[in-house]
Amino acid sequence: MSNGIFPNPTLRDLACEIGQVQIYWCFLEAEMRRQLEEAGLQGRLAKGTVITQWRAYMGDVAAGSKSGGLVEYLSAVEKVSRFRNLLAHGIQSVTANPWESDSAVVVCVGPDGSSHKLPIETIRGLAEEIDRVRRSLRRITLV
Repeated sequence: MSNGIFPNPTLRDLACEIGQVQIYWCFLEAEMRRQLEEAGLQGRLAKGTVITQWRAYMGDVAAGSKSGGLVEYLSAVEKVSRFRNLLAHGIQSVTANPWESDSAVVVCVGPDGSSHKLPIETIRGLAEEIDRVRRSLRRITLV
């Protein structure tokens, strides 16, 4: 993503991509909130984070379901949440030299202390994946 002056992404470009992840995450949580409210579980929202309450609800629904389809949705949410949480809670450093290719990278520390290097392309892909997961949740039909 060049702004016409620099040949490679800048720190501003990298920050923008991190922001995109956070925005799409908010949209995903709004969908989770909608599903909880639709199930009449608004009260759960006061007792913890949206994702925690949604996981518990979907886990209960999946346990009582004869099909394993909900497990796919839970798995997709867990996958994107791991990377999103690194960006939301574990940023250790960010670098972006617009004169050096492949330098736009975020280094995050995970809950276990492990280090993760996330290039700008990975972060951009994460925003797209979070949006894909959100759209897929819209197709869940709970009976």
